[in-house]
Amino acid sequence: MFDDDNFLDDDMDVNELVDRFENMVKEHQSCYFDADELNVILEHYLQQNNIKKANLAADIAIKYHPNNPIISIIKAKQLLANSHAKEALSTLKNADLDRDDADYLLTLAACYSDLGENKKAIKAYMKAAKEFDFKDCEDIYNFIAVEYENLGDMENALKFFILGISKAEDIDNQYFEIRNCYSILHKMDDGIEFFRKEIDRNPYSVPAWMALGNCYVRLGQLENAIDQFEYALAIDPHYKKGYVDISTAYNELNRFKETIETVEDAMRYNAESPLLLCLYGEAFAKTGNHEEAMKIYKKAMKMDENLPEAYAGIGFLLSDENNPKSALKFLKHAHTLSPYNTDYMYVIIEEYNRLGEYDNALKFVNEILDLNPYDENVYISMMECHVLKDDPEKAMESLERGLLILPNNAALLYRKAFLYFAQDQTESGLLTLEMALNQDYDGHIEFLSFDAENLTSNPAIMDLIEEYRIKNKA
Repeated sequence: MFDDDNFLDDDMDVNELVDRFENMVKEHQSCYFDADELNVILEHYLQQNNIKKANLAADIAIKYHPNNPIISIIKAKQLLANSHAKEALSTLKNADLDRDDADYLLTLAACYSDLGENKKAIKAYMKAAKEFDFKDCEDIYNFIAVEYENLGDMENALKFFILGISKAEDIDNQYFEIRNCYSILHKMDDGIEFFRKEIDRNPYSVPAWMALGNCYVRLGQLENAIDQFEYALAIDPHYKKGYVDISTAYNELNRFKETIETVEDAMRYNAESPLLLCLYGEAFAKTGNHEEAMKIYKKAMKMDENLPEAYAGIGFLLSDENNPKSALKFLKHAHTLSPYNTDYMYVIIEEYNRLGEYDNALKFVNEILDLNPYDENVYISMMECHVLKDDPEKAMESLERGLLILPNNAALLYRKAFLYFAQDQTESGLLTLEMALNQDYDGHIEFLSFDAENLTSNPAIMDLIEEYRIKNKA
């Protein structure tokens, strides 16, 4: 809720208070604490998310100091901690309290926040900051940043996350929030500049180097990202997340040998993790060593039996080995553990199609559709399922459904043209092909691969493609 130090006299030590309180509880002794002291103890436990002890401190305060005005705030905090924000707000509003008191304002703001009344929360937090003359208010600024984030106001969220950086409970998470704001605002170049300044301020900050690297990841500049991750690992060769991020980048770049070397470095520093092992397994799988990859995935699974990447990795291996039934067992379990990962679902769809279980495949197509109706691949998968079911009408409907959501999508238009040609509807096929060529001329290469023999032997198709080749060259 707030920084303990803001509510303590110089001679009152939080740890000493808490130790005295815990000793009283442990020894079942009776020990006097005034209301202000119990408020500080309560706040300490709330910051530790120890609701049980927070309730105990609040109960003692209410029992022994029922007439102290601060008890209304303590009651409100207790209600809030136990998910009764509406009752907490009512307690504050009905109490005879100083409406300019910082503790009152911070508790009020927290109530509004829990109730989703973000603008009112911001107003209360800002009033509280004013009570401190806007000095040492970094923790309050972080609360304000979250409220702006919930409102979708990323400009102000970014401003307050930066103002609150020195009081961040978790600097990695704070940097993530700042990076996320820059990304949503499409200002990642500014993000890079910000993190470079953070590094200039503290050249040995591993989180700053990692954050800078992840800015480059967001820009798709993986080579630059790797350079930053390498600096971070040079500073702290035991940093597990650094090995995960750099190995992920290497795998994305198909630099699997370097992934293997990186993971083996991590092992020397005892920085092994289940997720890192999955990246290690992927590197072996991609270089054709399926036996070693399987061993590694199983090792990762033993380290963390709820790691979806381990089950998916084995599923992908079995899929590559043309063992769809076994692949499905592992992929479906990975899906259970990570239900929003569409990569897993697309492979499940492929495996069901291999088995001829097209209706089961379509169930997963519809799951993806519910998650992301703007994904062109979901309409392509739907079309493919219906083609395999020998239902060209439903296949065409799938593409038309996608084009309603994604008008003029070239990938969908090329497939629609192909279906027309497959049904000898040449005129409609040529009109649709022209629309596709107009959107993405290079897409014709994939289009011709759908049925190279028949499509390339059709003069009307090839003449139209040639026309657009000349047009694009000009």
